[in-house]
Parts: sequence; structure tokens; C-alpha cells
Amino acid sequence: MKQDKRSKRTRAWLLETLLVLLEKKEYSEISITELTEKADIARQTFYRNFNTKDDILLSKMDEILDEYLVKVQESLKTKNDPYWDFEVNQLVILWQQNDRVFKAVQKAGLAVQTLEKLSEFFSQFHMKILNLKELDSKQQYLVYYLAGGVFMVLNKWFENDMDTPVELITNLFKKAANQVYQIGEEYIGK
Repeated sequence: MKQDKRSKRTRAWLLETLLVLLEKKEYSEISITELTEKADIARQTFYRNFNTKDDILLSKMDEILDEYLVKVQESLKTKNDPYWDFEVNQLVILWQQNDRVFKAVQKAGLAVQTLEKLSEFFSQFHMKILNLKELDSKQQYLVYYLAGGVFMVLNKWFENDMDTPVELITNLFKKAANQVYQIGEEYIGK
């Protein structure tokens, strides 16, 4: 238990240090040595927790997105409509609350991993709603289309310093999700 707390604290220090350094420098300019010195930890402690500096950002991103997945899975247990209000709302709020991490992931050139995770989640949601064990290729295309659109809009929102109100972004996603659902019914069938 004590080791777990120490490891969590170390991981949090490294993340915060990396985020602060990214405000002043390019990702490629930040070395493990600089990171560990600024975080005031030994290099070997870094390697006990992470293999690369990419792992710092990716593990935090996974943690954030996994929390989202848990919330959405709870909602999906009782979901009986094709609308995505809760899921979309939670995603936009999540992005807004963790903007430093997601911006850092972008700056580090690791955004494609976020897109892959979103595609995986959206596939799970789609399978749950349609009560499927797997998606056929047409359904996969629709899910990837939706995930890519959501991902690109969130990235643009960050580039614009999130100056568009959350409600407008959320509304855009809801309409897009409903359109994709309608396309799916029309071209693929339920």
C-alpha cells in the first residue's frame, strides 16, 4: 500500500513537471534527465514507473478516458434510446477538465493514440446499443467516421483555446451522432 502511494505521487510529480516544461519548451527538447531533475527524483525512479516520457502522457490519458468509459458503461446499462446526450456531455466535460493533458498529448505528437481509444470506445458503445458481439465493416466505418469527427472537433476547439461554448460543441456532437445513427439505420439496417 505504501509503495502504491509513493508510486502514484511520483507519477503525479512527473506528469506535472512535464506539463510545466511543455509550457516553455517543445516536447522533443525535454530530456529524461531534465524531467527527473526538475521533478527532484532519481532517474532510476523514473524508469521504475515509466519506460519513456511518452508513457507519462499516455498513461494519464488512458486513466482519464477509462474513467469516462466507466461512467458511460453505467449509463448504457439503462439506455434505451438512440440519443447520446449523456455520453457526449461527459466527453466534452472530460476534455475541458483535462485540457492540459490533452493539449500536451497533442504537442507531443501522440494524439493518434487518443483517436484510437475513442474509436475503441465508440465501437463498444455502438455494439452495446445494437446488442452486437462485433461490428461488421460498414458499422466500423460509421464508428470511425464519428470518432474521427469528434476527435478533430475537440482538437480544433483546443487550438481555438476552447472559445466556443461547451453547449455548442455538445450540441454539434449530439446532432452528428444522431445523423450517423440514422445513416446506419438507412444503409446498414439495425
